[in-house]
Amino acid sequence: MKLFKKIFEFKKELDFVNDRRKSKRYDIMLKLNYSYPETRYTGESFTKNISKNGLRFPVNLKIAKGALMDIKIEDPNSDKYLLLKGKVRWFEEFSGEDDSGGVRYETGVSLLRKRLF
Repeated sequence: MKLFKKIFEFKKELDFVNDRRKSKRYDIMLKLNYSYPETRYTGESFTKNISKNGLRFPVNLKIAKGALMDIKIEDPNSDKYLLLKGKVRWFEEFSGEDDSGGVRYETGVSLLRKRLF
């Protein structure tokens, strides 16, 4: 999609994260809102990395693998946004370094029917 064209013109000179996945990952922070329709939970986050078919981002609750999510990504260069549907492919829980640190979650979502670029 052309919505993020300016971002990727800048990022195309940077190295990709090396992995064995189908799509290259870009370490980029984009603001997003997500909702988990099954429980009507909503949250706000920032991507940790993206590919043309998926996203990785922190979430505030446990989400089951295979769950469907609604995602709204804001274009930092305009007032436009992209509405997407995704499926949770993986989910991890991280604990704080000490006992006072809260539990943090992170998820990987594959996009359904649309590509980011």
